[in-house]
Amino acid sequence: MSRLDNDMLRNEKEVAYYSALISAWIEARMERDKSLIMLSAGGIGLLITILSTVGVNQRWVLWLYACAFISFLVSIFSCLMIFNRNPKVIEDVLENKSVENHRLARLDTIALSSFLSGILFSISIGVVAGVAQFNR
Repeated sequence: MSRLDNDMLRNEKEVAYYSALISAWIEARMERDKSLIMLSAGGIGLLITILSTVGVNQRWVLWLYACAFISFLVSIFSCLMIFNRNPKVIEDVLENKSVENHRLARLDTIALSSFLSGILFSISIGVVAGVAQFNR
């Protein structure tokens, strides 16, 4: 095998390796956003279940529910916006256009932080519901 053949083979391996890394990175990001959507929808279902079984005895608890619902909805909406924008970014990359991912990065931050906020509000609701059941 000549030196030129070895260089071409090495270059092809590097391209394949880079392609596999990019593909895995994209899949991981997409899977995380899918998971956020599924978990947020599950969080909303859990909140509806707790609300219908335990109920609300104080106004501030209703605010906890509202904040949790809104947080999960914002997370779902942000992930859907990310899915909507991803094809445009990929097209721009393929056309060698300058790609600014500030909006996607911002949406990603919003999706994750609102999901975490929804979890915190849901935990607070669970604690309040547990204390209310304990005091009965």
